[in-house]
Amino acid sequence: MDQVSLGRFELLELRRDDGIQTYHAREIATKRPVQVHVFANGPSPDNLALLTKVAYLPDQERHRVIDRGMIQGRPYVVTDRLAGFASLREWLDQKSVAMQTLDQQFAQLFDSEPTRVQIATRPEQPSGIASRPIQSRILALALGTAAAILFLALLLASIAFHPR
Repeated sequence: MDQVSLGRFELLELRRDDGIQTYHAREIATKRPVQVHVFANGPSPDNLALLTKVAYLPDQERHRVIDRGMIQGRPYVVTDRLAGFASLREWLDQKSVAMQTLDQQFAQLFDSEPTRVQIATRPEQPSGIASRPIQSRILALALGTAAAILFLALLLASIAFHPR
């Protein structure tokens, strides 16, 4: 990548190129040292998977991401200096929550403030016929039909045998 300006960042020195070109750089306005990581192969599936890990960084690491975007069709990420990590890939692999071991995730549960969880209650079941099992509904239907037939028979009998 030849002398590409990222606007607010001055690229000083290419430090690593493993498919992700990592530059030591400086934020022009504040002179703060940063690292600019340019994905040389563009938005390939592997690079997109790696960029997705940025969203899974815990809060204490996510603040280290200063800027991200596209330059000449290639994604880039600007971070503060990632001391102790050989590359952006290594940092993301070790720090993203999605990639942490179960033990690390369990320990992290106790590192932060507890969040209040609303427990959803199931709505009460209606007490009508619809909540009954199918056998009960069939029995109720049969008894209702028998009662209706008996009522009609009594009505017809009272009309037929009514004294005139």
